[in-house]
Amino acid sequence: EMPMDDSSKGTKVFVGNLPPDAEARDIRDFFRDYGSLNDAWVARKPPGFGFAWFDSERDARDAVRDLDGRDCLGNRVRVELSVPRAGGGGGGGGGRG
Repeated sequence: EMPMDDSSKGTKVFVGNLPPDAEARDIRDFFRDYGSLNDAWVARKPPGFGFAWFDSERDARDAVRDLDGRDCLGNRVRVELSVPRAGGGGGGGGGRG
């Protein structure tokens, strides 16, 4: 089976500072008010972070704006859009409203 290209799964959001016992379903639960997720994944080695793939980029941006620094399973988590490192000119950051 071909590995899926990340971009085909939707808009990828990074979640950092998760507790080590966090699971993918916890990420799904954390984002449940922000539209549909296509996938969620939590790292094991090392633990402490994960990713969510949103169906809609707009939903992803709303979630990042609202949930960064919020409490997830007792930890204040970092939530940010995961931008591909390679290539492409980066746009300027928008003002935080």
